[in-house]
Amino acid sequence: MSDKDIVKLLPRNVAALRRGQTEKDGATLVVGNPVSVRLESGVGNCFPGLECDLRNLERRFFPFLTVDVIGSLIRVASVDTAGVQAAAAAGQLSAAAVAVYQQLAADLTANPPWLIIQIRGTFGPLGVLDVTVANLQVPSTGANRLPPDAWTAVRLLTEGTEVLITLRRNNLTRTLTGNRARYLDDNGALAKMFLPGELTQSLCSPWTHDFRDCGCFYWASNHPDIALPPLPTPTPDVAAVNTSVPWQRAERTLTDFPPAPATPNGGSREMAYYEINTTWQSLNFVAEGREFSGPYEPGKFKGDKFPTRAELVTNLRYAAGVELAVIHEYLTAAYSLRVTGLSGALGRNVTAARAELIRVAASEMRHLRAVNDVLLTLARADNVPTADFIPALRVAARIPDSQPGTFRDVLARPATPQAIQDFIELERPSVSVDGLYSRILATLEDEQNNEMSQTIRSIMAEGENHFETFEFIQEWLGQHSPNQYLLALDLAPPPADNPLHATLQQRYRALLERLFAGYKLGIPAGAVNINAARQAMLGNGGLEGAAAAVAAAGFLVVFDRVNDPRFEPVNNP
Repeated sequence: MSDKDIVKLLPRNVAALRRGQTEKDGATLVVGNPVSVRLESGVGNCFPGLECDLRNLERRFFPFLTVDVIGSLIRVASVDTAGVQAAAAAGQLSAAAVAVYQQLAADLTANPPWLIIQIRGTFGPLGVLDVTVANLQVPSTGANRLPPDAWTAVRLLTEGTEVLITLRRNNLTRTLTGNRARYLDDNGALAKMFLPGELTQSLCSPWTHDFRDCGCFYWASNHPDIALPPLPTPTPDVAAVNTSVPWQRAERTLTDFPPAPATPNGGSREMAYYEINTTWQSLNFVAEGREFSGPYEPGKFKGDKFPTRAELVTNLRYAAGVELAVIHEYLTAAYSLRVTGLSGALGRNVTAARAELIRVAASEMRHLRAVNDVLLTLARADNVPTADFIPALRVAARIPDSQPGTFRDVLARPATPQAIQDFIELERPSVSVDGLYSRILATLEDEQNNEMSQTIRSIMAEGENHFETFEFIQEWLGQHSPNQYLLALDLAPPPADNPLHATLQQRYRALLERLFAGYKLGIPAGAVNINAARQAMLGNGGLEGAAAAVAAAGFLVVFDRVNDPRFEPVNNP
């Protein structure tokens, strides 16, 4: 490879880009950072992320100005006078505009400052608006709505479109017109107007007092705001030991659960800056949602293992059937919710509930694959030929109920309050489905198979997330009457000869066929069929579109029994 060959990596940060552009032929080309550090690859890339604070991009939305968005105010922070002069010399700015910029620059240290009080421009999907910043407020819903706040208003402005701003200081008003700034150049790197470190300058510093009043809640992702208090010895038999308390509380005793209400001199007030600096060691480590003031010892997993490999395999196949069965129930409930004609809190709650039901159903599809992966691994360990391996795609005839050892029928029904409560019980930790997986996990751990054990642990961990999600859905929908959010209280399955229903069943059968072919081969050989199955679930031409059509026709979305030994119902062990 010669020095002049084109490299695959392109510069994606400002420093690398500028150096690469100024290198002469024969010099070393700077290729920049890998794609994993690009803005769109950040694990948390808004308000702010762990890598940058994207709010800082909005500070330079208008040509030659840097602004601070503080609550409902947009304040001029600096003026690029050199840029103004260069633009004027190039004939790109009128004398009147230059005079306004000069006046803003001269008054930067004055009190009160210059404020942008009005913006006229194209606000993305909201269209062309004339927005008075002081009038913006939450909530912002319905037709002809305005942005909910100043920052969102600036954020919505479409790049490259003309923007007219009105500025005020005391009784003086001025106007400026310019195009909404672009944040990235044609190479995908940050525009030159951004200074090194500008995107991170507003982030707080961990383990200093910066987080105390940081508006970005920087460390909520990996440090607590609230936690359960540490348990004293002996542990008091009071419900308050399981009541969350502020992690930064000034009151640190172990006898008051929870600490007394906030007072000027103590109680549950947050630590002041000097207290955090001098007594930081009193901020306990948190594990599993609880503070620990001493060494942490993880709890030992408890579960009765299956006595034989055959019983383990039988229960794994039944577990896969349960995953399929609950997917049916969750999708039926999701498509029973209204998706149009709702507004305000009702619309937001129903939209969120439907999205979460579908998300949980998709998660159960991952569990279905995980169980089949474990079954295939066991089969290969037992030297079962690939041709003889039968993937687990038989729907459970009955699923675990709220009490250990009990079962209930699979029910196709709308998202009624009782249905949501049943979903909560189904996903409750250490009970129902989780109880089934606990025995599977105990057996695999006894065989010291770490990879398969971790697979089952991940299923159980996500099951706890599903439990919490259904509690949220119950809270959201519980604020409204079922006749407000259901398509109909008496929603019924379509007739057997309904063409929309027939299309749904055809696509469902095709999906199972693809999954069967993919699971039989495993990864990587089965990846083509598994990916095809994934695509067959999405869009108007997939299972998603067929289910939506049935719901739009006023019917309950149901999945018929498939007349095929590979997919027929499986009984509980």
